[in-house]
Amino acid sequence: MMKIAYALMDGYQALIDANLEVVDERQVLGRELAQLGAEMTAVRWRDPEVDWARFDAVVPKNCWDYVERSAEFFGWLDRLRDLGVRLVNPLELIRWNSDKRYLLDLRRAGVSVAPLVYVERGAPADLRAELSSLGWGELVLKPAISAGAYRTLRARSLDAEGVAEQAETILRDSGLLVQPFFPEIPRDGEWSLLFFGGEFSHALLKVPSRGDFRSQPMFGATATAKDPPPALLAQAAAVLEALPGKAAYARVDGFVREGALQIMEVELIEPYLFLEHGGPLAARRFCEAVLAQAGGSAR
Repeated sequence: MMKIAYALMDGYQALIDANLEVVDERQVLGRELAQLGAEMTAVRWRDPEVDWARFDAVVPKNCWDYVERSAEFFGWLDRLRDLGVRLVNPLELIRWNSDKRYLLDLRRAGVSVAPLVYVERGAPADLRAELSSLGWGELVLKPAISAGAYRTLRARSLDAEGVAEQAETILRDSGLLVQPFFPEIPRDGEWSLLFFGGEFSHALLKVPSRGDFRSQPMFGATATAKDPPPALLAQAAAVLEALPGKAAYARVDGFVREGALQIMEVELIEPYLFLEHGGPLAARRFCEAVLAQAGGSAR
């Protein structure tokens, strides 16, 4: 029987209990893997007592705190590699996806990425000259290593109160991503398209709560299952071809501008899967993709 470790953050249960809009994916996927003949064990990734070598594969699906502990997180992933434990998704893909610099790689590969400026860690935070030529006006700043709107700030300009300090704080720990404010997201919503084993599974449209711009359920955004138009689905599927490796699971997030999907994120580490919007086979598709990348069907 294939043994799968489902890695969690400390405090995962409390977070689930506090967010009634989300499903405990640990339970849903555990049941599905059992039906496929595999054994899933939910373990804290920071637990020093875990014998990781006893698992055939590790899925770091709910390590949502890695953005605050990135050095520790990647040290743990390196130990798994040294133990010969397979990661799903692969370590190289996780490393690439952990820093939003990957958006620049996708843009160079021809993907329609939403406009951004990337500032390297430790670089001077004076962006006025570069941004003034772009004429963006209202801005959104976020760390290059982030998830769930972590340290994300919306500001009318770089001169607004607290913005320079926020940029400097971010640049002490990671790179900095600056983007214009995209009115399409609060107006029309942000798409999330889920792919398992390279095949489309389901999609949904996330609409921020009134007066907000963040599309995460924890901030009051609503998510509705929705079939994407064929052209939109084709654009999202093409993003997978630009990845530097094969992903067992991927969530492509973006908004539509003039008929084109503008990519905001490609989530390959710990995306919430919105299984509750994916129909009865969504969890099965995810688990089959994990087992295939973990080394074949359950034994």
